[in-house]
Amino acid sequence: MTEILIHAIEDTAILIPVLLVVHLLIELFEVKKFGKLRSGGVLGGPLAPLVGTGVGLLPQCGFSVVAAELYSRRYIRAGTLIAVFVATSDEALPIMLGAAATDPSVWGRLGLLIGIKVVMALAAGYLINFLTRRRELTQTPYREEDMPHEHGCCGHSLEHDHAHGADHDAEDGEEHVETRGEKAKRIFVTYFKHPLIHTAVITLFIFIVNLILGGIMHFAEDAAREFMQGSIWLQPLLATLVGLIPNCAASVVITQLFVSDALTLGAAVAGLAVNAGLGLAVLFKENKNRRVDLAITGGLVLYALAVGYALTPIAFV
Repeated sequence: MTEILIHAIEDTAILIPVLLVVHLLIELFEVKKFGKLRSGGVLGGPLAPLVGTGVGLLPQCGFSVVAAELYSRRYIRAGTLIAVFVATSDEALPIMLGAAATDPSVWGRLGLLIGIKVVMALAAGYLINFLTRRRELTQTPYREEDMPHEHGCCGHSLEHDHAHGADHDAEDGEEHVETRGEKAKRIFVTYFKHPLIHTAVITLFIFIVNLILGGIMHFAEDAAREFMQGSIWLQPLLATLVGLIPNCAASVVITQLFVSDALTLGAAVAGLAVNAGLGLAVLFKENKNRRVDLAITGGLVLYALAVGYALTPIAFV
């Protein structure tokens, strides 16, 4: 039990700096009204799926969490989100690099696996963004009647924060000169208060998920291995089901089986394509449109299965 707790703390703690920086930037974007970053900049421009694929390849599942957060605030499009999710491999890259250090033949399999995932991520990202190009990134992610005047990193009212910081700007008709302490307080309330709160909430959520699923995978890892080592034609489906588990242990099992030739290339691709770390879990928590959340998850699963089954006979010619 202690080992599970330590792993959950470690896996969660590594995400905190990334989450805090992203929430601070979101708050800054909202306050300063940097709408161009959504519609024409790196986040919403033609390079967005390429950038998303690049960061997704890094052995850090925190970027899929960040992508889910950005999508829930409509800073990135659905295609860019999918590109990050498909490219994310969590622990796969470090495991395969370690195996390649002792077995040079793994390098070719590593290059093939990563290459296929890159092509999948770019193809899906650009296609989905093209099909949804008419939808504006600046549209609110929530129903208007639910949150009519709220913005910011966690849906709070920026106007309220500004007013709170300027309550004493004028008193009895006289202009109030803001002191250094009042200015510091206003800046903290405007730019830091809610990002810190939201980072804490997301961190707690991630820790609970890591703790629960880490415990499940700890006791069921051998069963998961046996589960996936079935018929060649069942492997892509079974690997996809395991890959949907939002925990790094799922990518570890899939990659180790692939490296040891117990899992086909198609099954490994399918399982790792849907294994977006905690990205899907955070998407369901942050995004309020369940129909969209289910569509993204279902589309990701069908895409992974299609490619996985297409690769299965090729690997055994």
